[in-house]
Amino acid sequence: MKSRQANACLIRHMLRQLWLVLASAICLGSVEAGTEHFNKDSISAVGDLLDRVLPGSRDHFSLTLTSTCKDAVDAPCYQLSDDGDRVAVAGTSSSELTSALGFYLRSYCNMTIGWPRGGGTNVFIPARWPKIGDVVVRRRSVPWSYMMNVCTHSYSLVWYSWKDWENFIDWMALSGINNVLALTGQEEVQYKVFRSFGLNDTTIRSWFNGPALLTWSRGQNEYGADIAGPLPRSWMREQWQLQQRIVARYRELGIVGQLPGFQGNVPLALKDVWKDANITAAGATGWLDALDPLFGRIADVWMQMMIKDFGTDHWYQLDGYFNGGTAPWLSMEEPSMSGPAVDPAWYARGVAAYESLNRTDPDAIWSFQGFAFEFWKDTPQTASWLRGFVEAVPPGRFNIIDMDYTFGEWQKWNNSAFFGAKFIWTALHNFGANDGLKGNLSRVNEMPFAAQEANTGIWGIGFTPEGIDQNPAYYDFLTEQAWRSERVPDIAKSLIDGAHKRYGLVAEVPEVKAAWQLLTESMYSQDVGVHDQTGVAHLPGTATWDFRGDGHTPGTALCKTFGAWVQLLRVSSMIEHENEPFRYDLINLGRDVLARLSTPLSIDFHAAALPSAGASGAVPSAKEVTRTGDLYLQLLADLDKLVGTDQAFLLGSWLSMARRFGKNSSDCSVVGLPAIASCEDFYEWNARVQITTWNPTMPGDVKIPDGPVDYANKQWSGLISGYYAARAARLQRLALDAAAAGKAVEAAAVDSAFAALAAQWTTAFDVRYPESPEDDARGVSWEMLRKYEPYFKSCGAALPAEQLVI
Repeated sequence: MKSRQANACLIRHMLRQLWLVLASAICLGSVEAGTEHFNKDSISAVGDLLDRVLPGSRDHFSLTLTSTCKDAVDAPCYQLSDDGDRVAVAGTSSSELTSALGFYLRSYCNMTIGWPRGGGTNVFIPARWPKIGDVVVRRRSVPWSYMMNVCTHSYSLVWYSWKDWENFIDWMALSGINNVLALTGQEEVQYKVFRSFGLNDTTIRSWFNGPALLTWSRGQNEYGADIAGPLPRSWMREQWQLQQRIVARYRELGIVGQLPGFQGNVPLALKDVWKDANITAAGATGWLDALDPLFGRIADVWMQMMIKDFGTDHWYQLDGYFNGGTAPWLSMEEPSMSGPAVDPAWYARGVAAYESLNRTDPDAIWSFQGFAFEFWKDTPQTASWLRGFVEAVPPGRFNIIDMDYTFGEWQKWNNSAFFGAKFIWTALHNFGANDGLKGNLSRVNEMPFAAQEANTGIWGIGFTPEGIDQNPAYYDFLTEQAWRSERVPDIAKSLIDGAHKRYGLVAEVPEVKAAWQLLTESMYSQDVGVHDQTGVAHLPGTATWDFRGDGHTPGTALCKTFGAWVQLLRVSSMIEHENEPFRYDLINLGRDVLARLSTPLSIDFHAAALPSAGASGAVPSAKEVTRTGDLYLQLLADLDKLVGTDQAFLLGSWLSMARRFGKNSSDCSVVGLPAIASCEDFYEWNARVQITTWNPTMPGDVKIPDGPVDYANKQWSGLISGYYAARAARLQRLALDAAAAGKAVEAAAVDSAFAALAAQWTTAFDVRYPESPEDDARGVSWEMLRKYEPYFKSCGAALPAEQLVI
């Protein structure tokens, strides 16, 4: 029956698709669908950005909108030139104007525009503004510069106030980013939609997750329902108002915000209200097949409400398979080795999914996150599935976000380039917003150009990390890729030059050059995994690749990272103490070195405390438990002290940001948690749960619930000492008691101790942590370097001796 329905839909849609193609051609003329720029008269908005970022600088720039740049260079482009004592900036949209300003401030003025957790900012009014000299003309190699992952909104942006969002959007604009996900505030829209379909307040709010975990009750990223919830109405309304300001600012600055479309997941209660047997049950969530008439009815109301509330740039994020199954990343049928060129069932659902957008917005562009098929096997059948979606949508109206974290998904199916679909290649190299130096810049340097040279449908370059508060040098390099016409010939030189500018240095400093040469050769020449697996948050850690065969001797990459830390410390006294980007890099390097050292120490301690893991009934040695446990705990204490000297690594500010959302609300509660006495407590609880157990651990639980435990771990001061070290201390105590009793440590006792700590720590609202650095970054760095330098004595074989001299 479904196959007959799919084939009928395939035939019916052919005429409709032809009409849409013709209509698109008539409406768009010579402009490629989806590349139109918005609000070209927003010069005043660009001036306002200058007032926010660099007060007093606005009059130094003359801003002009133009249709082309010097020498007939076509849009999208910008040019910079001298205009007496001012700088003349011309661009083909407000996005190109802000891109030009960012380029000038970074490349000519040695400024850094960032945010507190993202590497810091260093801006100032120069005593003398640098001249341009010869006219500079730059053109985007692809129309779109993209950033964002659905998870970024939870892991990095969840506690952002409007002031934080202003700062972050200004960074986007100055970095040339002009296409992002705009997912904030959607729960208020969903609430109104589901109320209109007969569901009550409690059912809907209890279906949403809590604020810190909202990503995982949204669309095809669904993981569960009512995790750390229910969601307060006050939160929905406040985020809805925040989203209106966010998308308005995006449009002023020429940034496209992709709104969420209806993806088929609904509160399961809808199944009973509408007597719809086609809704598939999965926990508290129901999944609708796109061919179900109810899917279309909900989608129409959803789209009308979304556009009414937020306006539209005609791009919509819409993921999944739309077959009534659960989220793509949770389940996947085994593909066969054969299949039709275009799967008719997938085609039919593709038609239904696109029409759920197109009926309300005739100019709709369907943007699909390619991670949904990241793990598909390369077979004819999977090819037919994807081609079903591609063929179902008019040319130029289906966009894939290529989210492969090795090379490029466009290379699947014998370099199919998604069978002619438009796509944005992105780098995905971070899960859970974990800390860690990493990123293969050679791949970033290669992939976009390889796709362009292969005459694919690439029309954008970007990045899709689950968390953005890490590796600013990596993202600086990536944002420039959309403006480059060829591969960077010398990546090390690019990073070295960028570091000098970040630190405000005019002349070359040998130590800075040496540090970034070492980092280019080590952590920025490889991807060591999207997750942190060191021994800081994991007991034991599994990042053994950092060490040689004995598990303790540092490998080449770790030696070079240590050498880079030495180099930056040697020059630290000559760089202005208040330079945020330098301080961040200095502490981040030290953090990375100590975190990676924690792996063998955690392994040694775990083996000593739980020898029964290898031999049933083995009794731990009190001497070994004390020796290895003390070493491990001391390293965690030292790491906590080190990262406490920089604002990017403070637990206190994360918790404070969460609590401020509850100051004017009183509609928060959690069944079974009387410790939550206010909305401030509720939001702090969410913030603590996300970065530890993920699924909340309740009082009395004998084990932390299964799930992505420590998935979103952070190497933050306060979290390390208050939670990770406390957990290790409890294990050490259990092992010492067992040794004294001549018994093995029971697994149930460990589970119970860890669960008790989790329940206690995530509700310890009376324990406050510093919100600003409390010690001298340079002094503490020297202290830690001298203390842990003996671990790197063997690095002489990997590095020149002068690079290891302290």
